[in-house]
Amino acid sequence: MNDFLKKYWRTLLFFAVVGLLGGFVTGLYLLDGYPESIREEIYAEGLNDFLVAVITAIQSAGYGLVLGAVGILLAKNLGLWKDERKITQKPLVFALTVSIVGGAVMILSDILFFGKYSDVIANSYAAKPSLPYMIATVTYGAVIEEVMLRLFLMSLVAFILNKLLKKDTAWIFIVANVISSALFAAGHLPATVMMIGTTPMIIFRCFLLNGGLGLLFGWLYRKYGLRYAMIAHGGCHIVSKLIWILFI
Repeated sequence: MNDFLKKYWRTLLFFAVVGLLGGFVTGLYLLDGYPESIREEIYAEGLNDFLVAVITAIQSAGYGLVLGAVGILLAKNLGLWKDERKITQKPLVFALTVSIVGGAVMILSDILFFGKYSDVIANSYAAKPSLPYMIATVTYGAVIEEVMLRLFLMSLVAFILNKLLKKDTAWIFIVANVISSALFAAGHLPATVMMIGTTPMIIFRCFLLNGGLGLLFGWLYRKYGLRYAMIAHGGCHIVSKLIWILFI
């Protein structure tokens, strides 16, 4: 364990610090998406936006540290963890391509398709994204979600399948990617439902966009390493939000 901490303390510290920042800014706008009745109950318990942000920050940092450490151990066992110290050109190009295409699809699919069938989706773009929301998408979203869903969950599913079947085959990683991507999409449902409601179209949109992008992030993780999944994830958010701010 000491050798592990000596080798990966910088990586785990990065996860924790980004988790603190991402969790804090997420907490700042989290209550805004809740119905008024729920916000009143939360405030009645003595909580406020700042305290919720602090609690969310601590929780997020914990995810980064604990799930990050377990995920690295699992990934190393499976050969999924890449210890490269430099960003290399080929995987970076793939990650940036996913960022540009994925970010454009995220926003344009709403404007050109989903928004035409759902006023709730169309109206969700009436207000521009706030600064805390922007920061949260490239900290909590791009880093902590990738630690939880790719580094930890995808590695865990692959590890379990590997132990059960006693085989180290490519399809195990494909199945693990599909499962983690489906759960990645499902994990976005509560916030999506709370902010823009629930209809079959909204649920379909959530699984199509988040699940589809999750598969690409998982492929990048398996093929080139976690950092490229993080770059692609954060890049998708940046591209989609820039299009939202500048053109919508």
